[in-house]
Amino acid sequence: MKKLLFLILSLFVVLGLTACEKSEAEQKDIRSTEEKDIGSVETSAEKKGIGSVETSSKDFEVADSGNDEDETTEDAESDSKEFDQVIADTDHIKATLVSIEKVTDAGWSGDAYNVNIEIENKREDTITIRSREVSADGRMIDDMAFLSDTVAGGKILDATLKIQNYDGDLPVMEENLEFILSVSSSDHFDFRDDTNVIIEFNTKKLDL
Repeated sequence: MKKLLFLILSLFVVLGLTACEKSEAEQKDIRSTEEKDIGSVETSAEKKGIGSVETSSKDFEVADSGNDEDETTEDAESDSKEFDQVIADTDHIKATLVSIEKVTDAGWSGDAYNVNIEIENKREDTITIRSREVSADGRMIDDMAFLSDTVAGGKILDATLKIQNYDGDLPVMEENLEFILSVSSSDHFDFRDDTNVIIEFNTKKLDL
């Protein structure tokens, strides 16, 4: 009788342990499934969220860039006077004053004069053209003026002498504009040719 009771108790113990193990295994499976689902949801959300933010940011930057260009174009205005006047004709170059343009810019660069000059290189080698000792109405403005460019042998260059004052107003140009066109060659270091240029506004007053 005692043996029968012992066997019955042992059976109950074995069944109880088996049930506990199955329950723990099911809980582990459930936890594993939940973690996988959460991980996949987070990954999907991250991919979608990041992609949409980057695309939106790029679209915004492009739109801003376009607006900046439009604003810059609207801020800058210009008045121009045509000349078509030969101002230098030597054995090396021929320079023709095409026009003088006053650019009014409300932006950071400020106002400027663009003295547009067509320069023909009569030489066979490449030359460099620079401006020096620039003055307007007898007043030196060399620190406001800049022209430096190169033109190949036998070619024509559309050059610009820019006059710009970052610290104040543009110089007055009512009577004349004087400067030196300096020509040098990288192939012949001993070559240099300076031509004095005087542009008189008496017959064609500069009123920009």
